[in-house]
Amino acid sequence: MACPARDADPEVIDRDGDQRGDGAGRVPRPATGRPLPRSPFGTNRRTHDMPNHHFKLASHVRARQVDDQVILLDLRRGKYVGVAARPLSLLVPAIAGLSAVVAAADAPTCRPDGSQLLASLHSQGLITIKAATRPAPVALEEALRSMNAEDHARSVRFTGARVSRFLAGSTAAAFSLKFRTLLAITESVTARRDRRVRTSPSELPDSLRDAVAVFEKLRPLLFASRDKCLFDSLALINFLALEGLFPRWVIGVTTHPFAAHSWVQEGSTVLNDQHEHVRRFRPILVV
Repeated sequence: MACPARDADPEVIDRDGDQRGDGAGRVPRPATGRPLPRSPFGTNRRTHDMPNHHFKLASHVRARQVDDQVILLDLRRGKYVGVAARPLSLLVPAIAGLSAVVAAADAPTCRPDGSQLLASLHSQGLITIKAATRPAPVALEEALRSMNAEDHARSVRFTGARVSRFLAGSTAAAFSLKFRTLLAITESVTARRDRRVRTSPSELPDSLRDAVAVFEKLRPLLFASRDKCLFDSLALINFLALEGLFPRWVIGVTTHPFAAHSWVQEGSTVLNDQHEHVRRFRPILVV
């Protein structure tokens, strides 16, 4: 296999976009042409000379390989970064935790220099030399069905307390997306869920079906879910938490073209979307 003439530059993807109606991301644009910083281990050292696992994925970064790309979600900056999987796979020996995302490449016929790619990832805070405590990955069941809230909408009880919880959850979601980072949002949602230890039921409880039906009925009074999947999902999990219910909040990505999408899931059931739609996306964040 011939060595690439140069490292593959990461592509930066903004969080706030209108990409195909999925409000969790936008189409990649090429990285700027400004010179990359010096490699943190010097210009004369190549990646194959580095000690194993000299670098680590930063604790605020989530990663997922999709086809021939690896998408990195920077929760601190609220941005996605796309890197070609092949150049990144050559860095598996140098970056701890990367092997869980992309398989190490076979030994090439020549010795490629990955220092430029390492320097770029390091300068963006995506990898670090410092000790990084990463949260344990959260398992997510395959999406096999969708919840039809309309079947329960006729029988649900609309009380003043539920309307207040809906308003509170939606307001909190709007505030968080405007003033907080995705990292802070993720940490608060995780802490809130961890405080309520429970086991996931094998079937959806009636209380969850009723609560989602209430949310679906009240939602058009404040906003439309179209083009606002991230806000819709955060508002829903906030409302459900006030109801004492804690499903999973998910962000998924796909490529060719790039798109990001957010939804809420309990077990194998998608609560605020069609399971056929979310199956197009590979989960990169599960909370």
